[in-house]
This record gives sequence, structure tokens and C-alpha cells, in this order.
Amino acid sequence: TQGLGSADGEQTGTRAVITDLKRAGNTVTLKFIIYNDSSVGFGTGSKLNADGYHGYRNVSGVHLVDSAGKKKYFAVKDSEGNCECSDNIDDVAPKSQVSLWVRFPAPPDSVVKVAVQIPHFIPVDDVPIK
Repeated sequence: TQGLGSADGEQTGTRAVITDLKRAGNTVTLKFIIYNDSSVGFGTGSKLNADGYHGYRNVSGVHLVDSAGKKKYFAVKDSEGNCECSDNIDDVAPKSQVSLWVRFPAPPDSVVKVAVQIPHFIPVDDVPIK
């Protein structure tokens, strides 16, 4: 399935599929699946997280880009500096998949599409915000 958009990963046989990007109040929540169709594991380790967040195996490094508005949206943090996102993610075993999510500050209502950038995957452009 292609979902709202998909992209191949740097590791052969991996791809990310955007399944949902939904606005709710002053945030948007991104849901996506990482597929590992290869014969080797995809180590999540620190591949998907960003500096400035607590935790180690999370998806805090995922961000949204509004090219027209020239603005990047980073994962929301709670008062302790934890990412409002999937955390303590196991490596993705060969021939398996994992469903992940991350919450961002909502772009202005006039922004209806953004690019989704997942570390180590090709950016997914023109993902519609529902």
C-alpha cells in the first residue's frame, strides 16, 4: 500500500509509508509504517531520534516541512523533554514492519500539504493534512 505517500530507505529493502496526517486542535499527528522487506534487521538505535529530546529509541528526528512557508515543524516535547511520539522502538526484524507516530505543532490552516522527512529515508513530498 502507498498510503498518503511512501519513500525508500537508505538500507536496501526498507521503506516508509505515511498512513495518516491529521489535524486536531493546535497539533497534527503523523502515523507511518516502516517496512523491512530485506533479509537483515533494520536497527532503529539512534537512527530516528534527534538531539534535545530525552529517550533513545524514538522518532523525535522526524519533521514536517512547509516549503511555501519556509518552515520546519519539529516533534512536540512534554514538560520533561520527552518526545510526544513512539518511544523505545525495537529494531525492525527482517520481513516485518512497525507502526509509528509523532505529534507536531499544527501549521496554519492555510497549509494543506507538507513534506515529511524521516531520517535515513527519502523525503515524502505533498502529504495532505486531513
